[in-house]
Amino acid sequence: MMQRAASTVQRWEEGDSFPEPQALSELSTLLAVPEDFFLTPRSDGAGPSFFRSFAGALKSDRLIQHARLAWLEDITAVAEHYAYLPEVNVPDLMGGRSFKSLRNEDIEALSQAAREHWGLGLKPVLDVVAFVEGIGIIVAAEQMETDRLDGLSRWGQDGRPYILLANDKQSFARRQFDTAHELGHILLHRQITESEFEENFKLIEDQAHSFASAFLLPASQFSVEVDSGAIWELERLKARWKVSIKAQIMRLKRLDILDPLSSQRLFKIYSSKGYSSKGEPYDDVWPLQQPSLLADVFRALVDEGQISKEALCHDLPLFPHDAESLSGLPAGWLTLETARIVEFKTDALRRPKDGSNSAQVIPLTRK
Repeated sequence: MMQRAASTVQRWEEGDSFPEPQALSELSTLLAVPEDFFLTPRSDGAGPSFFRSFAGALKSDRLIQHARLAWLEDITAVAEHYAYLPEVNVPDLMGGRSFKSLRNEDIEALSQAAREHWGLGLKPVLDVVAFVEGIGIIVAAEQMETDRLDGLSRWGQDGRPYILLANDKQSFARRQFDTAHELGHILLHRQITESEFEENFKLIEDQAHSFASAFLLPASQFSVEVDSGAIWELERLKARWKVSIKAQIMRLKRLDILDPLSSQRLFKIYSSKGYSSKGEPYDDVWPLQQPSLLADVFRALVDEGQISKEALCHDLPLFPHDAESLSGLPAGWLTLETARIVEFKTDALRRPKDGSNSAQVIPLTRK
C-alpha cells in the first residue's frame, strides 16, 4: 500500500489537495487504472446506484461495481463523442409521485403504460437487453466474482440510464428478469436519494421486482394463456414468453390464479425435477444475451477508418482490458493490430507470353 498518511489521502478524496506526480503513478499501479483516469473530470450520478441483493452484498463488492458503473459512463462519453447513440426514450411515469405511495395495482398500471409508450402491446419481449439498448439505456455485463450481486443501475449525470449486469451463474431467462428489474428502478425510482434507498431497500426492491414481473408477463394476456397451471404448461409458456418457470409461478400467485397451496405444490414439483439445482428447460440451449451497442460503435469506428485502435485507447481513460470488458469487446481487441490490406499488381500475376518462366513438360517413354 502507499506510504501516505490517512489525512493526506482524505484530502485527495475530498479535493482539498492533489497527489504529486509520483503519488499519482503509485495510485495508478495500485488501483490498476491509467493515470489519465484521475485527470478525467467526472461528477456523481444524478441518483443512487440500485443494487440487487444490497443487504447481503459486501460493501467492498458494492464499491467495486459502483466504480465500474462510473467507468461505463466514461466509456459512453467517448463513444458519444464520435457517434450518435440511441436517444433516451424513457417516459416519466411517476410525474413527481412518491414511490412510497405505490400499490400493487399502481405498478401493474405503470408497467402497462410503459408497454403502451414503447408500442409493445401485449406481446412477449424476446430480448430485454437488446430492447433497453434500443431505447437509449447503456448496458454492460461482467463477471462480478460474487453470487451476492445480480446487477445494478442508475441515472448518469449525462441524463442517460446505465445498467451493469452480472455474468456469474446466469441464464437467458434470468437475464431477462434482471434487466427488467433494473428497468423498473430506472422508471420508478429516479428521484429517490441514496439515504431513501438504504432506508427503504426492501420496499424499493419489491417494487422493481413487481414491475419486472408485470412488464414481462402482462396480466391481461398471460392469464388467459394459462389453462391448467401444470408444470408442463409453464415449460411451454417459457418458450413463448422467455420468462423462467419459477418467475411464472410467482406471477400466477401474485395474480391470484394460484392459491398458496397450489403454488407450494408446483414449487415441490419444480424442485423434484431438479430445476433449482440443475437449471430449467432451455437454460442450457438458449445462449446468454450480451449487450452490443458500445462494441458495435467502436468496431464501426475502426472498420470505417474514423479512428485507429491506438487513438481509441488514448481516448479511453481506462486500461484496454477494462474498456473491452465493459464495452463488450473481445479480450485483446483494442491492442490487436488491424489487418493490413495488401493490393496486388495484376500484371505481375500474369504469366509471360513467351513462356520463359513456364514449367517444362518432360515426355516419358515406355521401355
